[in-house]
Order: sequence, then C-alpha cells, then structure tokens
Amino acid sequence: MADRRKIRALRVGLAGAGVLLGLVLFAAGAAIWGAAVIAASVVSLAWRRGVPIMVYHSVSPDASWLPWARNISVRPEVFARHMGHLARSGWTVVPDQLLGTDRPVPRRAVVLHFDDAYLNTLIHAVPVLRDHALPATIFASSDFIDPSTGLRTQERDIGYLNGAELRHIDEDPLFEIGCHGKDHARVPVAGQGHDRPDACAWGPETAWLWSLMPGNKSRWFEGAPPAAPYVPANDSSLTGRIVQDGSVEDEAAFHARVRTQLQQARIHLSGLLGRDITYLCWPFDRVTPAALKAAKAAGFQRFTGGRGDNRNVTDPVVLSRTHVNDFAAGAAPLWVETLVFRAKLEVASGNLLWLPITLVANRRRKRASPFLHGHIA
Repeated sequence: MADRRKIRALRVGLAGAGVLLGLVLFAAGAAIWGAAVIAASVVSLAWRRGVPIMVYHSVSPDASWLPWARNISVRPEVFARHMGHLARSGWTVVPDQLLGTDRPVPRRAVVLHFDDAYLNTLIHAVPVLRDHALPATIFASSDFIDPSTGLRTQERDIGYLNGAELRHIDEDPLFEIGCHGKDHARVPVAGQGHDRPDACAWGPETAWLWSLMPGNKSRWFEGAPPAAPYVPANDSSLTGRIVQDGSVEDEAAFHARVRTQLQQARIHLSGLLGRDITYLCWPFDRVTPAALKAAKAAGFQRFTGGRGDNRNVTDPVVLSRTHVNDFAAGAAPLWVETLVFRAKLEVASGNLLWLPITLVANRRRKRASPFLHGHIA
C-alpha cells in the first residue's frame, strides 16, 4: 500500500509539473502545445493504466532486402537499449497469456510481440531476450516458413524462420509461437487503384503481389515480382471482400474463404510445433466483426487487433498493440531512441504526461524521411 501511495504521489507531482510547463508554454506564445501538455497532465491522473504490448518486426543491422524496412526494422543496438530499459526501469515483461486470468498482473507490466517470424528474430532478438529473461510471442505466417532445415544462427539474417527454428524457439518456456495467418497478402477490393511506378521491382505493393503467388512465399525477395503493371485497391486477404470481374464477394463466400485460410494456417503450424495453436495476430492489424467470426470458426481463441488499452477489467480476448520504429525521432543518438521508446511505453500504458515527447518525435521522424507506405505488420 505504501508503494502505491508513493506512485500516486509521484504521478500527482508529475502532473503538477506538467501543468506548470503548460502555463510556461502559454506564456511563451505556444498556446497549442501548452494546452496539450495541460490536458495530458490532468487526464493522466484519472486514466486507468493498461498493459502495453510493444510490437517489433525485423531486428537487423541491414534489412534493405525488405521494401518496408524503414517502417519496421530496428537496429540490434537500439533493440538492446530498449530491452535494457525494460530490465532495469521497474517494468515487468509478462507473457500475454497472463492477461485475463485470475493471476495478478504487475502494475507496470508490459508484453513483447514479434510479427512475421523473420530469421533475424532468432539471430539478434532472442539472445538479448534470453540474457534479460524477457518473455515474448513471435507470430508466423504459414506460407512464409522457410523450407530449409536445422538452425541457421551463423548465417546472414535474411529471410524467415524455418520449421526447426520455430520449434527451437517455441520449446523455450520464455517464448510462444502464434499464428500470423496464412499468406499475409492483400486482395483486390472496391476502390480506385494505381499504376506501378516500377513493375520490375518489389515495392510498397508487395503484399498485394503475394496474392498472385501460390504456395510457399518465404523466398519471394530472391526473384522478380509477378508481372502486374496495375495495382487495384486492396485490403488484407482476411478482412477484404474480393472484387472479381466486377462482382463483390458475398458474406457466405467471404466467411468460407477466410475460415478455410485460417484453418489451413492453424493446422500447418499446430502440426509443425506439435501443439494446438489458437492465438491469431491479424496481418496489418486489420480485423472486422465478420473476420473475427470466421477466425473463431477456424478454432482461434485469442486475438490481436484491438483498439483498447488492455486493462485487466476488460475482455482480454482481443489485445491492442503499439508498434516500435527505429530512428524514432529521425537521426539521433541512442539515448534519444531509448527516451522515445520509454515515452511510447508510458503513453500506451495510459500515462499521457509523455505524450508531448511522442508527438515531437513523430514530427521529427516524418521530416527526416517521408513515411513509406506498405506492409507494416
């Protein structure tokens, strides 16, 4: 109880400091920033803190083989700083299976996710997580499991995990493998498309091109993309209603297609790992009520893609997440990367006093390099 009183006193003190800072900004002529800081300070006192889920994808010194690397790849030294902060700053990294159970969740709890099951997760992220004893969940798409055999910890960190590597990670009590769907593709939907600026290169439209590639896609980057000079309007294959020959997929066809895709992915991963896989991470964080219904029919029981704050008093079945970027404030020293990570973590948990830092960092990042659209999750 004494610790809670100390934490409450600290939050009140920080809120008071935030109000004073807001007044100073007002006096300096920065009315908008002043109002934002004051509002965040006041709201943060009443806001009930949730459990943030921080999402990584690629962890690599050079992920240039990915057209969307600027959005989703984090340098190993930055990742190490992030994990070091979690290990020493009073946060407790917990497995997300803990959410929604009768077991108590630490007040400053956080969950770690890794989407896409890149090979570099095993090479660069897993050793750091093991050093700090930090649990995490890695999500794999069944069409992107590399066909090679054995562990490849000494090879270049290009490509995706194979079956042996997924089993190796899943057998460690620290980690869990979940499902990221089957093909991670996007399908044509109603709307206006566009011409491809370079039909001979992989680009932001790669996820749509995957829909034209049957079978295993784990080495898509080694060859030329399918010939497709025009890109239709598109959406995730698990949420979009396909438009074909001018007709839009009806509800029954959509449900059957998505249920079948997810059943195939679940059966494949379950057979590979030797246990039942019931945890689905929606590609692109896109989910609709119709898609969720089909996923439950396919046997999944836990999901990502929420828009809440993962409070213990709310339904834990659909979890909300915060994505982590590198160069979070543009080109900056490593301590700035850690500061922005800390701010994102605090804001995701409900501490809005850190919101100004995240807003400034986002502006600096966009100015430093235009945001690349495309596959991010």
